[in-house]
Amino acid sequence: MNEENNSGLITLQLTSIDIDGTLQPRVDGLDPEQIRALESVPDSWPPIAVVKQKGKNRLVDGFHRYAAAQNLGLEKISVQVLDLPEDGDLHALAFELNAVHGRPLTLSDRRAFAVRLLRQHSEWSDREIGRRCGLSQPPVAKLRKHLETQQEIEPTETRIGRGGLVYRVTEPANKRDLGSLPALETSLGDRIGSLLSSEQRRQQRLIAQYLQRLSVSLQDQDQLESWQTATDAVEACRAVLGEEKAGELAQMLGDYSLNVLEVARRLGHAETE
Repeated sequence: MNEENNSGLITLQLTSIDIDGTLQPRVDGLDPEQIRALESVPDSWPPIAVVKQKGKNRLVDGFHRYAAAQNLGLEKISVQVLDLPEDGDLHALAFELNAVHGRPLTLSDRRAFAVRLLRQHSEWSDREIGRRCGLSQPPVAKLRKHLETQQEIEPTETRIGRGGLVYRVTEPANKRDLGSLPALETSLGDRIGSLLSSEQRRQQRLIAQYLQRLSVSLQDQDQLESWQTATDAVEACRAVLGEEKAGELAQMLGDYSLNVLEVARRLGHAETE
């Protein structure tokens, strides 16, 4: 029997709640220490969350609290009933709920969810998948490449970015070729070009080369194994540079990156945010 309290939440019998272990997004499963900690403060628990699906109360958030309630021999627990997502994807809902509170999701948890999304929605862009699982674009791209190599997903010619924008996938230029571009204003070709073309064309060539070289530097993120999320980069800058210099770096990055983002948008990179 369900009981509703003054806050609009309901109380359910533990036995009436359906448990699907695959909806628990943590790769290592439940943490016994966290369960024991919860057992010591049962009155302070927030309600667990369930979704009604096919007549069942499916648990999507609160697996540690549910386990603690079982260990304490409780018969009932406070529950918040959530609407069934439009796409019916309870795994995505469970990940989203677990990512914003309680025990932080680990990098392995986020990678595992990214793999699930890639298998289900290989047409989504790497940036969109990263946004949903809390990873930056480079590690998602690596996971995609691995799944494609293992033939677990098919390569796609188009991708869908945030907001439903569709764009065609283009193979990035070879890093070694871009990385070997001559230094600005030093090559023989540049010197000859400056004689054969107008000053305006020379400046245009410098701009294009600058952006090419910048793209190579940006792709170097792939080599930084410890940079998986924006938080990783923030913590690294603050630890190495200190708060003051990190703040100065933030100002410079913000000011100059806006120009590059606008160029990317106008060149046709529809998913750039």
